[in-house]
Amino acid sequence: MQVGIKFSLAVHIMLCVAYFREEKVTGDFVAASSGINPAIARKLISQLKNAALVLTTVGGITLARDARLITLLDIYEAVSEEDAMFRMHKGSPSACPVGGKIEAVLAPRFACIQNDFKKSLSDVSLADLLSDLG
Repeated sequence: MQVGIKFSLAVHIMLCVAYFREEKVTGDFVAASSGINPAIARKLISQLKNAALVLTTVGGITLARDARLITLLDIYEAVSEEDAMFRMHKGSPSACPVGGKIEAVLAPRFACIQNDFKKSLSDVSLADLLSDLG
């Protein structure tokens, strides 16, 4: 669940699809808008399609549902490749007062932070971002 560039690119694609809904939006179109290789755009579009966020036809790409019903969390989960935002290192010696307890100390805090992150993403809809575009 590490936040990477794929997330911002996926949001960019979704915004293009929503913003230019009266035009034929294609992989090449969103690639040009975001400055990425069309093959990368198509891969992200495929992930968004698999998550039921967009529909693809010969006529172009459209939203699968109203922008008010698509959240940043939906988009994030569509393109995220990992389940955990934080990964714990392994191999700390259990005899060490820090190493022996580090996972027990960090794991619940990391879980709380990850839950807060997801909650924050779920509070922002694609429609909110569209209105920010003006």
